[in-house]
Amino acid sequence: MKHLVAAMLVVVATAVPIRAQSLDAAAPGAPVAPAAKAQGESSAFKTFMKDVGSDYVHYFSVDTAKWLTAGGIETLAVHQADEWIRNETQYEDQVSLLSQTAGQTYGNLSLQVPLALGWWVAGHAKGSQRAADAGRDLMRAQISALSWNYVVKYAVGRTRPNGDPRSFPSGHAAASFATAMVLQEHYGWKLGLPFFAIATYTAASRIVDNKHWASDVTFGAFMGMASGRTVTIHVRNSRVAIGPVAVPRGGAVMVTVGDTK
Repeated sequence: MKHLVAAMLVVVATAVPIRAQSLDAAAPGAPVAPAAKAQGESSAFKTFMKDVGSDYVHYFSVDTAKWLTAGGIETLAVHQADEWIRNETQYEDQVSLLSQTAGQTYGNLSLQVPLALGWWVAGHAKGSQRAADAGRDLMRAQISALSWNYVVKYAVGRTRPNGDPRSFPSGHAAASFATAMVLQEHYGWKLGLPFFAIATYTAASRIVDNKHWASDVTFGAFMGMASGRTVTIHVRNSRVAIGPVAVPRGGAVMVTVGDTK
């Protein structure tokens, strides 16, 4: 659980100052009393932690069940070919192509957390609420994905192909696919597609590096995507809906922004 603890410590150290910046920006030039600033920081931290807590509750949903069921079925199918895939991916030319530090680095928490924080901070700095929300959701997705990942790792206790412990599921796959799903939900496929491609590369490199079985990265990917969808429920529920509506002596087009349920 050391990775999750590290993530939580980073959140504690950074979530408050980020929100404090937005409070200061709301009234340019206006002095902020120390007591008021401290209260704002405390409120921002509590709000973030409340949202993280709600993510665990929302994870138990029909949507998550669908994604994990699909992932479980695909994982069982891939599991039958684990040994064959391992043997077929250990040739020197394949190792030289995929066994690079890029996949190891990208899927690691040491990069995913700074990526989320950087997106969050940059959004506030640019005055972009969309980017700030995306960064915030990226951080929540990493906390969700890594925590559920470790719950399953310790529960299953599968040995890695290289003999190391806690193989199933792949944390690198979960982290990278969680990021891709969050960005896809916020920005669409124009940004989601390249990040899904990077996540796929990361997952494949874990197999070639002999760190994971193919079924490990398969289920890890689905766990990550489920976490990404869990933290972006608010995005799907607040999209713009456009439709015709009848009015006396004619018709009109109604644009609705808000909860689409």
